[in-house]
Amino acid sequence: MSLASIERRLQHKLDLKQAVNHKWNSVNFVLLLVALIILGSSSFIIASYVLSSVSSIVSSSDTNPTSIPWIENKFDCQSSSRTWRDNKCWDYEHSPMF
Repeated sequence: MSLASIERRLQHKLDLKQAVNHKWNSVNFVLLLVALIILGSSSFIIASYVLSSVSSIVSSSDTNPTSIPWIENKFDCQSSSRTWRDNKCWDYEHSPMF
């Protein structure tokens, strides 16, 4: 093995090491930082939106009247604590989360 070939291998290793080190220059660092800031802020906004939507659904005390199709007569409807109206049995305590 000649001294020239050893020097070429060492120079090649140094060139590879410098190429890897050039990946983390200041421009790439700034771009990475901006991407992390955008990702973090958008994640925070989405999470807060989802949590507010869920909490508004859970905390709402609105009821949605719902017709109960399997109860077909007034007696069965009223005995189940529902309201008979327009030949239908209506449940006024139906939750939208059902």
